Amino acid sequence: MSLKRIIKIFFLSLLGLFLLLVIAAGLFIYKAKYGFNFYESTPPELPTDLGSKAVLLFSKTNGFRHGGAIKASLPAFEKMAKDNGWSLYATDNGAVFNPEQLQKFKVVIWNNTSGKALNEEQRENFKNYLEQGGGFVGIHAAGDNSHQWDWYEQKVLGTLFSHHILYPPIQKAPMYLEDGNATLTMGLPTTWVHEEEWYMFYDNPRDKGFKVLYTVDETHMNPSGKIKFLAPDKDWGMGQDHPIAWYHPLGKGRVFYSALGHQGNSFKEPEHLRMLANAIRWTGNFD
Repeated sequence: MSLKRIIKIFFLSLLGLFLLLVIAAGLFIYKAKYGFNFYESTPPELPTDLGSKAVLLFSKTNGFRHGGAIKASLPAFEKMAKDNGWSLYATDNGAVFNPEQLQKFKVVIWNNTSGKALNEEQRENFKNYLEQGGGFVGIHAAGDNSHQWDWYEQKVLGTLFSHHILYPPIQKAPMYLEDGNATLTMGLPTTWVHEEEWYMFYDNPRDKGFKVLYTVDETHMNPSGKIKFLAPDKDWGMGQDHPIAWYHPLGKGRVFYSALGHQGNSFKEPEHLRMLANAIRWTGNFD
């Protein structure tokens, strides 16, 4: 084989590898932002002994999957339910969002749920459930911009995700507890230093009248999520008032959202587990 032919094959191989990397990166970005959506039509078979304090732990991901965090959260929530006398049912099956089965649960947790996880009928069922008195706890990716649902962004979250920190992607920063609901603040530290993939949101949910549980101090982090060519306008933070966990009533229901929970280690952190237990207790009217 001639040297010229060897060089040609070498550069064609490099070009092919580059194109594969570009395609892979494109697919990753598309999945993170829009997801590859699939929907279940057959509901799961629920236990017959759920009782009056039942919690649905929903961890479906049509978008980016926080696999380590979800895996670590399952035994943490199981222990939490056992310690508090709740029953817990964990599933990735979106068909559980039907009127008959939803009414069996006092609280629905979106456990790093991402993408358009529910079809239109399931969405309407969840909306009715919440507005008629259900409880909702959203964790981390439940607040990203992959859900493609205006009602959820505007009425449940009260804001729209912009980006998360990148330089580095995990940073430590102090959070400050605000005075408020006694059930939600119970046992929580007034200052809590936490390591997280911090989220930035376009709007402050406080401006909609939502109550803030914790803010994070941006002076201890680099809030930039700027990516050259792809996201050149993300070199900003939310400023002095940066809510990271908040709550509010919605119709007859109750909503709590926390942007914490990117890493599996956070589900071993006593303060984080205490906050989530308080959130379940409050949204489910278990207090």
